[in-house]
Amino acid sequence: MNNFEQELQNVKDEVMNEECVKEYFRLKNIIDSDTNIKSLDAEMKKHQKMMCENEDNDEIYLKEKSLYESYKNELESNPVWLNFQTVKEEVYSLLVEIKSFLS
Repeated sequence: MNNFEQELQNVKDEVMNEECVKEYFRLKNIIDSDTNIKSLDAEMKKHQKMMCENEDNDEIYLKEKSLYESYKNELESNPVWLNFQTVKEEVYSLLVEIKSFLS
């Protein structure tokens, strides 16, 4: 491993040791293994897709929109999901900051 690769590994290690990154992966693991959250997310996406496919048919569109919003509200009321979304934004900000520093 050359010096550049070693420095990249050091940066990766530093990023992975950030508390928000650790929390991101902890919550992601919980979400990935939570069948209820996965089901709500899948249903929400399914009805969102149906809304797009039926945007010219008001009756179906409004029915799908109602279902979509119902699943979305239920998902967004889950504390694990809420915490994950917040931490995801923190990690994104960290990565943007790193990118800005490197530019």
